[in-house]
Amino acid sequence: MAVNCYTFPALLGNQGEYIYYLIQCKIRLLTRIFLFDEAEVPADLLRMQTVDQSIVTKYMDYLANRRGDYTLAPLVAVVDEVGTFEPLAPEMAEIGRLHVPMSARLIIRDGQHRRAALTALLKRSPALGDDTLAIMLLPDPALRRAASIYADLHPSPMAATRSKRVLHDHGELASLVRQLVNEVPLFQGFTELEKTTISNRSTAIFTLSAIYQATQALLNNGAKEIIRVEQAAIVREFWRILSTTIPQWQQAMRREMSAATLRQNYIHSHTVTLLAIGMAGHDLIAAHPDDWQERLKILGDVDWSRENRSLWEGRAMVRGKMNKSHDSIQLTAAAIKRLLGLKMTERELALEQALLDS
Repeated sequence: MAVNCYTFPALLGNQGEYIYYLIQCKIRLLTRIFLFDEAEVPADLLRMQTVDQSIVTKYMDYLANRRGDYTLAPLVAVVDEVGTFEPLAPEMAEIGRLHVPMSARLIIRDGQHRRAALTALLKRSPALGDDTLAIMLLPDPALRRAASIYADLHPSPMAATRSKRVLHDHGELASLVRQLVNEVPLFQGFTELEKTTISNRSTAIFTLSAIYQATQALLNNGAKEIIRVEQAAIVREFWRILSTTIPQWQQAMRREMSAATLRQNYIHSHTVTLLAIGMAGHDLIAAHPDDWQERLKILGDVDWSRENRSLWEGRAMVRGKMNKSHDSIQLTAAAIKRLLGLKMTERELALEQALLDS
């Protein structure tokens, strides 16, 4: 008998290069040992998967009304430690028992609403805990596949916002941006993860979409290009330096200024400016690879307020309102490059001249 292990009746199978187990689990055990939003679950996985209480309520009503005649589809979960599969007999190598160490994390990647409904109903009807539920369990020792498994099971619809697509995309750039949201103080807890607009009541300063676009501009990479380790390190350093450089961002991070006030009075938390900063940042690093960090701190002395119309009108703003047109982004980037002492491209010079002539 396996010691310090959970033991489940199981079927062994494979999909592509990976094995999986189809296990049977008592519902009372399911709600105790399978994690979803507990502290042990990595933050980047939590951000991808949320619980809609209205869906939980529908499951609860269904189960309450159909106690003796209900059907629930299998859940999908990953386990971060390799278990031991014990076949029942040599001639039935795919049927047996799976032993999973009690130290392992079993994390739900599909079925969080069913789990939440069952957890709530068990408090009212403990007998439900004797029923069983099927679970597709995928070994994932370093939790490298956990995010992509969810994205594969829940492909974003075509109408999804850019932020949602970034949230569920498992390409290198999207993965790096999600790491930035977890690691960079400027973005931690201040990023709208699903929408591409921010309401006045929101505590978010940036959208995930804006961070993605600005980071792509900083790298000057295509969305599908490989990101080298040294490039990712520079990106993290760039945004971390700005976190400590721009005074109003510091005030918002210390909760001395609300996100709504920041966005209402300053331009540097809007997509057009963040993207322009990324574009100018790429040119800064290319022109000054040895001391770009010190030069970047110049941006802490810039007047980013909307009242500074002599600098931002016709660029980030048109008639006092933020403008996300391609020319506006390039003109804003050109202004930032001038502040950083960088050389203009011919395209930027032409746009500058057109602005002066208008």
